[in-house]
Amino acid sequence: MVGRDSVETKLNFLARSQGSTESCPALPAFPDVLHGVAAALGTLAVAASVLCSNGLALPASAADSTNTASGRLLLCNGDSFPGNLVSIDTNQTVLWKNPDVAEPVAFKLNRISQMDLSPPAPPARGTNWPCKVILAQGDVLEGDLVSCAPDTLSLQTWYAGQLLLPRRQVQSVEFFPSPRDPDLFANAEDWKQGVAEGVLGADAGRWTWRDGAFYAGKSASIARDLKLPDAAELQFDLAWSGQLYLSLALYADSLQPMLIADKDKMTNFGAFYSMRFQSMYVDVARIKRNENPIVYLAPVVVPAFSQTNRVHIDVRTRKKSNTLALSVNGQLLQVWNDTNGFVGDGPVVRFVHNVAGMVKVSNLRLAPWDGVLESDQTNLPPADQDTLWLTNSSFQSGVVESLADGKLALRGKLGTTEVPLERISRIAFASPQAAPAAATDGTVHATFAHGGPLSFQLESWTPEGAKLRSPAFGAATFNPGSFRRLVFRPLDSAAAATNSDASGGNLPRSMILP
Repeated sequence: MVGRDSVETKLNFLARSQGSTESCPALPAFPDVLHGVAAALGTLAVAASVLCSNGLALPASAADSTNTASGRLLLCNGDSFPGNLVSIDTNQTVLWKNPDVAEPVAFKLNRISQMDLSPPAPPARGTNWPCKVILAQGDVLEGDLVSCAPDTLSLQTWYAGQLLLPRRQVQSVEFFPSPRDPDLFANAEDWKQGVAEGVLGADAGRWTWRDGAFYAGKSASIARDLKLPDAAELQFDLAWSGQLYLSLALYADSLQPMLIADKDKMTNFGAFYSMRFQSMYVDVARIKRNENPIVYLAPVVVPAFSQTNRVHIDVRTRKKSNTLALSVNGQLLQVWNDTNGFVGDGPVVRFVHNVAGMVKVSNLRLAPWDGVLESDQTNLPPADQDTLWLTNSSFQSGVVESLADGKLALRGKLGTTEVPLERISRIAFASPQAAPAAATDGTVHATFAHGGPLSFQLESWTPEGAKLRSPAFGAATFNPGSFRRLVFRPLDSAAAATNSDASGGNLPRSMILP
């Protein structure tokens, strides 16, 4: 085995930036990577030779070969070594394998600042109420919610089996959208690109799909038959650069866009609503043949449009009450009641971008609407009670007692009610929770492969499992492939001033649209 002291020359390396091989049009205003990363990261290479304990250098062919290591070990003095973690024993000896060294290299754990690992992609989330649990000290665990009793909460995970958490250690539970509520932008093939020539202008373009989102830089249209129910809730994320002018057609009967000025000339055309998102406001127009002038429902000013360039949109419709409603970033802004009667019997939704600015739409979800609008909840829920935040942005407070058959029992002033989990977006438990555990010598600050922090005391690490201990769940054995970063201690002050994090941790964030 090659000891730490026998490695006389540092292995310098630059990690290659791993980008997508999929070809797509350049979208300079909507970067998906941090500016400067490409310039900061270069070709993967070994820039120095390694001297073994017998004084013999590695063969030149080995020293010049492409380095296949995908992890990095960072010492407290700023030196870094490519490779992969083999093990950490109970004596705090670390074995680190570099592909250019025949045997693993031994390091003392107290000399190591950080390890960047190379875990495989995590499995898809489960289907039995997938959620993330935020602990009192800020750690985050993902898994399927199994039970919720007055004193404990149980989470089924792919990385550590079933974890039993004391309720006093849990701050909140946030549910992920489940397959019952799929992302309707997940497949580009499900959407029909509109024939834009003669409708959207000579300089019209197309929507570009990438990583579950649609982008447009010119006037363009996409549409899909979503079989809109009579009472519907449609949510999506909207981001833009430059001028905003996006039209959302609701209950249309055609997958193709139309020129509103020519609506009376069209014979095969069903009425629909056009909700227009513009730079300062949103309005709704009734588009109906031979109805002139066009009837516009009252516009509503959207303060968020002047404060940011990314928002969450929630549109609700109910034919029976002639109602359309708009919420932006969880705030109910307008409820329109169409006194002329609800128009639109078609099943189609269309997104039409009308100007040269850049726009991105993502995370589109459709669900039946129960007709309940959130009230003006200027008063926060009581801090000494558990609070269920519902998918319609209202809340219920009381004491969470149990979970059974997909329903959470909440005891309130008027008795106990059972709330279906599909109606709950977040559970906030009464404060105070347990005080955050103070970081002690030996506390490891880890980052999951799927994202999210976790702090613990590490007992040992082998390919079979990482044994660790946390005040939140006690002793547990984790899949070693569940982490992508382990931070043990800060860099020495001199090293911190000169060290650059090759993984992007110290690089400035300049992403416009994530």
